[in-house]
Amino acid sequence: MLAALLVRKRALIETECFGLIEFMDTRHGLDAVGGNDLIKAELLGIARTIKSGNTRLAPMGLMAVGAMGSGKTFVIRAFLKEAGLTGLTLKNVRSKWVGSTEANLEKVLATVRAMGPVALVIDEGDRSFGSGDGESDGGTSSRLIGRLKEFMSDTNNRGQVLIILMTNRPDKLDIDIKRPGRLDRKIPFFYADSHADLRDVATVLCKRYSVDPSPLEDDVLVSRLHGYSNADIETLIGMYANIVNDDPSLHAKNAFLMALDDFIPPREGGMVDYMNLLAVKEASRKSLVPARYHYLYEDGKLDHALQQAKINLY
Repeated sequence: MLAALLVRKRALIETECFGLIEFMDTRHGLDAVGGNDLIKAELLGIARTIKSGNTRLAPMGLMAVGAMGSGKTFVIRAFLKEAGLTGLTLKNVRSKWVGSTEANLEKVLATVRAMGPVALVIDEGDRSFGSGDGESDGGTSSRLIGRLKEFMSDTNNRGQVLIILMTNRPDKLDIDIKRPGRLDRKIPFFYADSHADLRDVATVLCKRYSVDPSPLEDDVLVSRLHGYSNADIETLIGMYANIVNDDPSLHAKNAFLMALDDFIPPREGGMVDYMNLLAVKEASRKSLVPARYHYLYEDGKLDHALQQAKINLY
């Protein structure tokens, strides 16, 4: 009965906001996340602060930054479960009608504030709130970004509304949105690259798809996952599950090998390298960045690497 009432309440709120916000599924905690140990520890600390009610120490906002397929959305959903926060996803508030875009945003912000404590999640933030320097839209983008920045820095929201912005292209965001006091913690996400992390991610996914994880005991098979994103590994495990479902008599290792041999991961190496460097640049803590990137924090090396990676893209 209570569950049905909650579903009904959510539907009414979504309707009241004309589909501009959507409730997030937060069924899984951080124990369902494979790898990402440093990120999980960071987020668990933030979750404990929020649940303790210590609003003075609660961050105003978080930015999850990293290449596509690095697990940002899944991890953030799990974090919301740990923090006991209702997650609301901001949909596209832009409208072709004069004044409607600003009115849409005000409607969402008023609803979010009234519902606190909640998290307002902005996915692909670079698309929703990219730099609005131009006036080709009559200044709508500038006003939209200005109002959002005002809301994000309103200290009355601390502990009541947590802004979470996710992006793989932080270089396209208005620079003032990213400053501390709006997005206090910038958490970088990277593809798993160690045997242990790759095995951990794949094992968790095998459990989710209810398939035998024993092929992952073979280091040679795990080594073939290097360079795969979390999303790639999930696709692979899904293929493995389908093969087992089609022929349950197959030995698990043979079925896993069939999936490995058949799967072709996306070829976005140059763009992923660039996005990784952007995540290194945006991270608010060096300890969250893999050690292989730490040398870039020496004078000028990171900017040079970013410039070179951008040249290689185009």
